[in-house]
Amino acid sequence: MKRNFIATPKGGVDILLVALISCFIFHSVIGLFSQYFFDYIYQYFSLSYNGIMDLYLWTPLTYPFLHDGPFHLIMNLLGLYFIGKGVEHIIGTTNFWYLAIIGSICGCSFWLLTNSNGGFLIGASAIVMSCLSYYCLRNPSTPITLLIFFILPCRIKPKWVLLAVLFIDLYGFIFSELNNSGSIAHSAHLGGLMGGALVFFYLQSGRVFPKFVLNKSKTMFESKFSSKSKGMKPEYKVNFSTTDEIQNEVDRILDKINDSGFGSLTKEEKLTLEKSKGLL
Repeated sequence: MKRNFIATPKGGVDILLVALISCFIFHSVIGLFSQYFFDYIYQYFSLSYNGIMDLYLWTPLTYPFLHDGPFHLIMNLLGLYFIGKGVEHIIGTTNFWYLAIIGSICGCSFWLLTNSNGGFLIGASAIVMSCLSYYCLRNPSTPITLLIFFILPCRIKPKWVLLAVLFIDLYGFIFSELNNSGSIAHSAHLGGLMGGALVFFYLQSGRVFPKFVLNKSKTMFESKFSSKSKGMKPEYKVNFSTTDEIQNEVDRILDKINDSGFGSLTKEEKLTLEKSKGLL
């Protein structure tokens, strides 16, 4: 049972990490053989004001998969791995994908508002910032240990990390980005932080995001809300006299945790997990 509470290799963060690395390698290899196709990918898959005006409406979802060199990629990979995995464990894979998409869209939207005079946006920093924002708002006072320069350990509360990042990006946005004197998209970072906050307050209200479910070999779009917001309380009863019944119910509950996080469980489901520990 313990291994099921840990993010699996097929979790949303793992898929995103593999996709980012694969896209970077593919783009780099293309650049070795053809500068034309290298620039073509930038033109049609990075985000820019002119691209949006030309109806490249897919770019708010594709720009995070392009990076300006290995260092840019590695920093985002580290952020996703160390922050994103913890967030996915809390809210589940389905909600994590919504967090990533909303963070990406909020990041590019805020960037477009202040960068209509040219340039392009690439990188998954807005997604990393949305994960950071969600985690810090979800656990503001639970101390964490940071490695400064990857060497010096520093124990600090997440709320101070969030305030520090917010201050740095506000400063960079006002005194660097608005003056066109820097290459860091601080506005996209701020948009990502806002996206994470929006997802946090939405989930805190007791609701969950709509999701695709497979029902009788047909995919359908279903909006699921908590039992509290529906005014109903689902009941699950397990026959603890047979191991098969217990195992089936535990598997169902673990799948629910993987999709929506541990906080989505009802009191009866948590009790079932507790009882089954000594039986399986």
